[in-house]
Amino acid sequence: MAILPESFKAFQYQTGIDRICDAYRASADTINKAVSEATLACLQHLESGVDDREYDEDGTLLFSTSYSLAQAEMDVILAVAVVREAFITSAFHYWERSARAWTGLHEFEHKFPDLRRETRRLHPVSPQLPNLNRLNNVLKHNSRRVDRTLLKNRPDYFGTLFPKRNANNPPEPRLRISHEHVEEAFDIVRGSGPTR
Repeated sequence: MAILPESFKAFQYQTGIDRICDAYRASADTINKAVSEATLACLQHLESGVDDREYDEDGTLLFSTSYSLAQAEMDVILAVAVVREAFITSAFHYWERSARAWTGLHEFEHKFPDLRRETRRLHPVSPQLPNLNRLNNVLKHNSRRVDRTLLKNRPDYFGTLFPKRNANNPPEPRLRISHEHVEEAFDIVRGSGPTR
């Protein structure tokens, strides 16, 4: 069996994350275009002044173009969040699979701390990798749950749906992943393995 040179391992690893990054950017461009088109359709309908709401005899709304367009806009906005979360998870799992190959730690009991420790013996590892692991776990297992350590370390990952009401009853933070967070995840993974 031939031993691959470190430069080839670096090329292979970095090319893999580049492919994930390219796929994300293509997806993001497509979905951002859909958001723009949906927002424009809502705005144009609103500016037209057309009111085509239909109600039943009890006053229940049956149909409204305005409502339908607003719902379509909300659907594509939510799709943006799903795409961002999926690519963060994809990037982290790429690192995890790669780390298992580098370290030979393939058993179920070999968890993130083991993979990180052994990878650090072989390659540089980003100091943000533990936060990316926590974010990945929140995304995979329950996006409504708030990991308090992650909230403390990376409050920029979180936001609230509603403005602060009062100090005694603050709103619950929720994940708010931005495009910049996805790009940062790619950089964290790039910096946590063999480099060119």
